[in-house]
Amino acid sequence: MLLLDSLEKANPRQLVPDIRKFVLDIYNAEGRLESKDFIYQIPLLVPKVPQQRNGEECGSFVLYFINLFMESAPEDFSIQHFPCFMKDNWFTPEGLKNFCEKIESSKEKSDVDELL
Repeated sequence: MLLLDSLEKANPRQLVPDIRKFVLDIYNAEGRLESKDFIYQIPLLVPKVPQQRNGEECGSFVLYFINLFMESAPEDFSIQHFPCFMKDNWFTPEGLKNFCEKIESSKEKSDVDELL
């Protein structure tokens, strides 16, 4: 599991028990048989990521993280692949800026297309 915390308002490690309980609750709701011990053995990684400057950027950060992960993660993602594709500089402020500019450009193009 990855916790991509772009606010770092609190120690993200404090959230680990709640995240694991949430995952266990989902598994139980789906009728899966995984035990609490199994869920608690899943590694939870908290890589460094760019930080929001204000409380209004959350959506852009979430989309950036999802997009970057989908573009970069191997199809058979596992903890063994983690070091090879997520380097310390995987999330960069420049990458986020470029991603947001592409979104804004696409949005503007879409607005123009709607007018035509």
